[in-house]
Amino acid sequence: MRIISSVVIGAMVAAWISASAIHAAEDRLVYADFERIEDNRPVSNQGGLIQLFGYQESASHKSTFKGLDGANPPTPELVRIKKDDPNRAAKFDYNLLAPNAYTGVVLEIHGHPDADGKAVADDVSAYKALLMDVYATGVDAMRIEIISHGFGMELQSGYPQMTFKVQPGMHTYKASLKAFEQPSWQDVHLDSKKLLKNLTSVNLSAFCDQCEINKMGVIVVDNVVFEK
Repeated sequence: MRIISSVVIGAMVAAWISASAIHAAEDRLVYADFERIEDNRPVSNQGGLIQLFGYQESASHKSTFKGLDGANPPTPELVRIKKDDPNRAAKFDYNLLAPNAYTGVVLEIHGHPDADGKAVADDVSAYKALLMDVYATGVDAMRIEIISHGFGMELQSGYPQMTFKVQPGMHTYKASLKAFEQPSWQDVHLDSKKLLKNLTSVNLSAFCDQCEINKMGVIVVDNVVFEK
């Protein structure tokens, strides 16, 4: 009887652990933890493109960046935050030149690979927050944008976004999805609920608005996760 009881209890514990893991998985959508690699470059957890690009108002003062050597399109390199920890994070260097009305370097994370040349969406409308681990030098704040392409919400820029202040060291930043707003200069207003039902990518930017001095530094990102 003692052996049977142990087996039964063991099975109950295993079932409880399994149920807890499933519940935890339902409460979180790991968008990108930078552990998946395809064609020698990082992709999101569902295989979506991860790339870097820059923008600027002044063509003679272009933003520059450095990620994984030889990658086309450009993508961040993968680094280990701790020497003995196999966990990997995305890293890139950036350089923002002044004077510029606006300039920045963007880490763009697609949730899925394109299908037949079209973006594939995630429905994240049931989630309340977006979390990510970020280490940043050279800027006081960073910007997150939530993007939808190919679902009737096509913009060149001005998607819902939010800005957060960065602290020294690696920290987890949590952004309420209700806090994302389009910039005041964008005249085309999007339905936030529709966008969250058709999310195709998440952008993280090192930026400088009304930039009067050069800014340069390093960005490290890990564990981009939607949470209920």
